[in-house]
Amino acid sequence: MLQDRGGFTLVEMVVSLLLILLVITIVKNFFIFGVHIYHQNRDRAEVEENLRLGINRLSRELRHADVVVSYQQDGGGRLSFKNTRGDIITYRISTSGDVETAKQLTRSIGGHGHNPVARYVKKLQVELAGAGTSTGLVTLTLVGEKDGSGEIEVSTTVRIRN
Repeated sequence: MLQDRGGFTLVEMVVSLLLILLVITIVKNFFIFGVHIYHQNRDRAEVEENLRLGINRLSRELRHADVVVSYQQDGGGRLSFKNTRGDIITYRISTSGDVETAKQLTRSIGGHGHNPVARYVKKLQVELAGAGTSTGLVTLTLVGEKDGSGEIEVSTTVRIRN
């Protein structure tokens, strides 16, 4: 007669190891998914903040402009206007000179210097109400994206006061 030693059989050990492996795989996949969503949301927040800063600066400065000099939609977009002192201020989309080579919104006065205003901005769209550049109503749209954030769009309409 055999005595019961209270141990596990080989089949029980294999089944328990497979169940543990299944649970670990499921937990790992949830963790990886959570990390991916965290990075995606962090990138979206960074792009949204940059777009908000860019559109606020551009619209505030444009609001006090005398006249829109020119604008173009291709190449990412460009907007030039004359301020009350007679300076030509240009906002355009360019590529950063760092390793990331991100698209950014830059500002220059009289064609000198291209100071970055907002990062991860890939498109500047300008719409003037009516025909010609002497209109007082301008709709600005900035479109941005970083890695897996997806395209984000911020828009505002500005009435030129002067």
